[in-house]
Amino acid sequence: ATRFLDNVIDTTPYFFEENAQVQGDERRVGLGTMGIAELMIRLGIRYGSDESVQFIDKIYKFISTNAYLTSAELAKEKGAFPRFDAEKFLESGFMQQMTDEVRDAVRENGIRNVTLLTQAPTGTTGTMVNTSTGIEPFFSWVYYRKSRLGLHEEKIPLVQDWQDANPGEELPDYFAAAMDLKPKEHVRVQAAFQRWIDSAISKTCNVPNEYTVEQTRELYEYMYDLGCKGGTIYR
Repeated sequence: ATRFLDNVIDTTPYFFEENAQVQGDERRVGLGTMGIAELMIRLGIRYGSDESVQFIDKIYKFISTNAYLTSAELAKEKGAFPRFDAEKFLESGFMQQMTDEVRDAVRENGIRNVTLLTQAPTGTTGTMVNTSTGIEPFFSWVYYRKSRLGLHEEKIPLVQDWQDANPGEELPDYFAAAMDLKPKEHVRVQAAFQRWIDSAISKTCNVPNEYTVEQTRELYEYMYDLGCKGGTIYR
């Protein structure tokens, strides 16, 4: 995926010379994922729990490490991005917490792309393939879709499958939708992703409608304290 995204830079038509110049100098890409909330449900891990934070840390460390090692290999093959400066790059907070293997590879070979990772919303593509979007939890287990045949109710296939196999039973605790989570649980999960993502993250923190200005302030400070680059609150 890292090699593919790097190739996209060279095959993209740029309509303004300034865009071509900036992208050519930085070779910025953003590898992301979707379906992580569904994966955790299938494994019986509740989104927002301590276990989910540890699980995210393990998976995204793996993704980040391998994306960086691949970009370092590409730098050896094709050259680092033109503005690369090894010492300045390795001084960044993100690179200081990377493994020695990655830092050594970047120091020796350079790196092909100034950033490699992001988390986009993937709303359309996630819905198209019936999985959770981006790094978000499922918003609701039931939703309504309007078509030429009118308004009809649909269930998340994952939930429908569980209910078909367990008729009449309550969904287990690890089936946690967006509004089942405490606001700070949303933030803790975002921070776990941010640790291994060098660029921005699309993540909404859903809060109840009685949430106060003071509580909102505290939540943004909590994001800052945990190392999030930014955050969105939906009240």
